[in-house]
Amino acid sequence: MAARERRLVFGEDAELYDRARPSYPGTLVAELVGLVGNGGARVVDVGCGTGKALRLLARKGMRGVGVEPHPAMAEVARRRIPEGADWRVDVCDFERWEPRPGDAPADLVTSAQAWHWIDPEVRMRKAHGLLRPGGWLALWWNVSSEDNDTPVDDALAGAYEEHAPEVGGLPSINDPDPDGWPGAAHGLDFGPPLERDFPWTQAYTTEEWVELLRTHSNHRLLAPDRLDRLLAAVANVIDDHGGVYHHRYVCQLWSTQRLR
Repeated sequence: MAARERRLVFGEDAELYDRARPSYPGTLVAELVGLVGNGGARVVDVGCGTGKALRLLARKGMRGVGVEPHPAMAEVARRRIPEGADWRVDVCDFERWEPRPGDAPADLVTSAQAWHWIDPEVRMRKAHGLLRPGGWLALWWNVSSEDNDTPVDDALAGAYEEHAPEVGGLPSINDPDPDGWPGAAHGLDFGPPLERDFPWTQAYTTEEWVELLRTHSNHRLLAPDRLDRLLAAVANVIDDHGGVYHHRYVCQLWSTQRLR
């Protein structure tokens, strides 16, 4: 059996991913509209997945193209484009993707939860080439807040320590590392990065939280029997604490403007 590529395991159950993964707070979307100055911006959404971010941008009147390497994820994104929205989804690695006439120059290049999967030697240079002067690159991630320190969080950490200590107590998401981003030092005329945090909370039933965990690559790559034992233990913890888990997120936005 061929090795499963971590960046593509999400597409093994694209409907589950779309159903279970959280969206993004309205305050983030308002910030993006503020960056480009209007709701009719032209966008390239990199690693669009099932289109969770794409749909939010489309509902603000933005138009553009999503680029997604996994066909099953792209198909879900296409089906869920809001009616009347001027969007399409291309199946391609961003590194190899070529814009069609009208796709560029873009006002905004976005990537939600996906930029860390793109080749570091390509991503900034390609985004720069797609943007108009004055356009923005905006990258964001939902990460678990450090305020997740309730009794249920402690009990969940214990379940992981027993059944999958290498995974950790919460979904693992690659946080953006501002010190590691290539920018002006690589000869690209991007302005200084802007960083903003948008805290928010989502309530999950036991079933919803377990479904969410099944969408995370570090969980999906566990042996099936180990994953089943871990998720059963997690479910027992949440059931023992009332059957609802309030998980605190911080949506971290990193953005930079093409200067000329």
